[in-house]
Amino acid sequence: MKRSYHYALSISIILIFTFFSSALQAQTQSKNISELNFTGLKKTKSSFLRRIVKVKVGEQLDSLKIKTDIERIKRLDGIAFATYSVKKEADTYVVNYDIKENFSIIPGARIGQANDGSFSYRVSAFEFNGLGRNITFGGFYQKEVFDGFGVFLNHPYLFTNKLGLGVNYQDVTTQQPIFFFDRTGTEELKTQTNYTFTRTGPEVILFYEKDFNNRFEFGVKYFKDEYQVIEGDEDNILIDNVSDKPEPEATQLLTRLSYEYVDLDLTYQYTEGFRNRLEGNYFFGTEELLQTEYLINNTTQYFKRLGARGNFATQLQIQYSNPISSEFTPLTIDNQLNTRGAGNTIDRGTAVFALNTEYRHTLYEKNWFVLQGNSFVDVSAVRRPSLDFNQLLEEDKLRIYPGIGIRFIHKRIFNAVIRLDYGVNVLGNGDAGGLVFGIGQYF
Repeated sequence: MKRSYHYALSISIILIFTFFSSALQAQTQSKNISELNFTGLKKTKSSFLRRIVKVKVGEQLDSLKIKTDIERIKRLDGIAFATYSVKKEADTYVVNYDIKENFSIIPGARIGQANDGSFSYRVSAFEFNGLGRNITFGGFYQKEVFDGFGVFLNHPYLFTNKLGLGVNYQDVTTQQPIFFFDRTGTEELKTQTNYTFTRTGPEVILFYEKDFNNRFEFGVKYFKDEYQVIEGDEDNILIDNVSDKPEPEATQLLTRLSYEYVDLDLTYQYTEGFRNRLEGNYFFGTEELLQTEYLINNTTQYFKRLGARGNFATQLQIQYSNPISSEFTPLTIDNQLNTRGAGNTIDRGTAVFALNTEYRHTLYEKNWFVLQGNSFVDVSAVRRPSLDFNQLLEEDKLRIYPGIGIRFIHKRIFNAVIRLDYGVNVLGNGDAGGLVFGIGQYF
């Protein structure tokens, strides 16, 4: 009797365990994804998107993964916007990603004034969604007193959904002013000598995307730098404590490692979130005047939506190189790089601090077109050769340029932002102010 009791109890426990296991398995299966679809695609390959998204058929439904996928897709150059929907069918779910693509074959143009006062321009043509797989290829030609060109090919997901490769070649010659200062303690500008600066060489880049927020790049560039005095400026050369070599040149190898943290939410012309990029460069092959051994660059950006039409944006750039006694320093204060309205290459040094802050407001929006107004303040400073770091923010090296601008934006063409800004000098260091034209947001 006792044995029968234990036998019946054992059978009951097995039946109860089997019942709950079956119920749990059925509940789990009911949450599985049976289909993952992409609608709205014209050029982008669905096979490419399936490769990079984290949601997979057969897995359990995970809303966090879906939202992460949507943000990942929106960051692709070939995509203007993306949304999702989830539909329950029987005991499974069908997930759909609806895509609005960018027009991705983009001609570009940039016009301005070269360092000799002449008209300068740059024209380009790039495909940002090559073969429907987010491959970028194209090139540019520029005339900035002298000719220059570059060609590029980047495939961020060539090997896996995390690992890619890029190659480029550039041959660019520009007119660059070299500033010679009195080093007796007054730091007064003695003279400015105009040089042609040529950099020529190829670069190979390895892209690695660790996860949704963290990206790395490793690049190797083999190049030649060459400075030549422009005819008529020979008498302005002032080089102390070095051998008689006023036209330096060097063939160098550059290794570059960068880390980028990205947490941005993109909605057409609006951006919200945070991004930081830290980059280190190390040069092999320095010489007596071209003394740059390393460069460290850090750029921090923060964006905040304000109301229905406003967008606050700020960017902090800090650049630092090894101490250099030569006037041929690598870092510059420039219109297009860090200080709108200041002019082309108005100062050089071994450290640069730049803070750009602006408020963007949508003035008019209709279908694909956006007219956006902009008000900004750009603050920058440079440490000149042989100075201490604490002299970076002294008054004669500090520049403050507030200004206003306007943007003409096409919502369905990648980076189709025509930018016009006018900055005004409020401290009196450098030019009084000026107009800056470009393609794309300033940052």
